[in-house]
Amino acid sequence: MRSRYTSGMEQRSSPVSPAGQLERALDILELLARSGTQVGLTEIATTVGGPKATVHRLLSTLQARGYVAQDPQSSLYSAGVRCFELGSLWAQNLDLRAVAAPYLVRLNEETDETVHLAIYDHGDVVYVDKLESRQPVVARSYVGRRCTATCVATGRALLAFQPTAEIRAVLDRPVPPYTDRTVTDPGVLAEMLADVRRTGYGVNHGSFREGVGGVAAPIRDHTGVAVASVGLCLPEARFGADRFDELRDRTVATAGAISVALGDAAGLLARA
Repeated sequence: MRSRYTSGMEQRSSPVSPAGQLERALDILELLARSGTQVGLTEIATTVGGPKATVHRLLSTLQARGYVAQDPQSSLYSAGVRCFELGSLWAQNLDLRAVAAPYLVRLNEETDETVHLAIYDHGDVVYVDKLESRQPVVARSYVGRRCTATCVATGRALLAFQPTAEIRAVLDRPVPPYTDRTVTDPGVLAEMLADVRRTGYGVNHGSFREGVGGVAAPIRDHTGVAVASVGLCLPEARFGADRFDELRDRTVATAGAISVALGDAAGLLARA
């Protein structure tokens, strides 16, 4: 079997760079994931190329991280549970975007403001989808952007519903003063998150970018867990008291509709 794998004879001729080691580790994972059965060390080394000792070290590292499992009786290897977890997370996020898409479009059309779909990641939020406002002045952003959760509405809407230990860990970290309106005091931030839990939405007024505000609400899955947030991001000049109630209500309603589409029973009861 050669296809995409390099032969062992070719690999032994020169030292393997760190990038080459990474490529070999990925080859191992792909081999185990596609094999459907347990595979021995000799077969793995022959297939992906490289000395058995080197391949064994890579397998040991992958095993320690849960990406590879070894049968204690036969010593054969198979793909570990972490491979499944990563695949499941990817599928979950893909499904989330697909389910949320029509609701994001409607919110964008109703408000003519930039709409974000965000997920939580270790004290940050990451935008996984975005629809931009058609107005001449907009708050620029992009899919894949990472923002400090305590400083943006989408982040506050998600951080507020994380486990208590996670919230404490995040609040213990220093917050960079992105603007002169950035909230850095952990006590004040804790109160803001409590307000989010009470009201069901988060707000930001220039805490991350000067002159940019937003409002966001959590999206819950079929288990009731907040898995994402949907938010509006717009210039502060269009985020005054005259529009706040409308923008908040439409955002909260959109989050609720997406939650119901994901199977959130509580959201369904709330709409009944």
